[in-house]
Amino acid sequence: MNLSALKKNPPQILGRRKHKVSRIFTVEELDLQFSNGTKTVYEKICGGSGAVMCIPFDGTHFLLSSEYACGLEGYSLGFVKGKIDKGETPEEAAVRELEEEIGFGAKRLTRLRRTMTVAPGMLELKMHVFLCRDLYPCKLTGDEPEPIDIIKVSIEEAKNLLFDVDSPLMEARSIGALALSLHEIGAI
Repeated sequence: MNLSALKKNPPQILGRRKHKVSRIFTVEELDLQFSNGTKTVYEKICGGSGAVMCIPFDGTHFLLSSEYACGLEGYSLGFVKGKIDKGETPEEAAVRELEEEIGFGAKRLTRLRRTMTVAPGMLELKMHVFLCRDLYPCKLTGDEPEPIDIIKVSIEEAKNLLFDVDSPLMEARSIGALALSLHEIGAI
């Protein structure tokens, strides 16, 4: 596999400015000049120290969550996720998010992917993905507006969530993380 195209010099940034700022997001405009001389303006959503996604596995079942997704204006099936707080390691953030969102801690974390991105053409977010095992009850108060429902899924049901064309698991990060988890435990 020839990946030399990924090593090209990126376009020159001629200017950078905050375009819009909300309580959660900052949209930044970048004035770019590509190596062929083309100039254009790109926008990206920035901020934060990254995020984590936790795939809780109790040895028999994956623990998925049903949580309100504003972008869909409905409930979405997925996994525990959240931002890494300033000064926190990804591992510390993963355990904290598990405890806040679904009331479990994990004694064993396996990093499945150092980082994953979503829409990297416009979103700066980098997500660290962990398989979380040796779960134990431990509840921290978090920032969720309502309790998150936990949906236990067997290994076979998890495979169906991946490969069923009409699967209720629609979020790309969750699909990728579940596939990596199934591979890690030797199920695919």
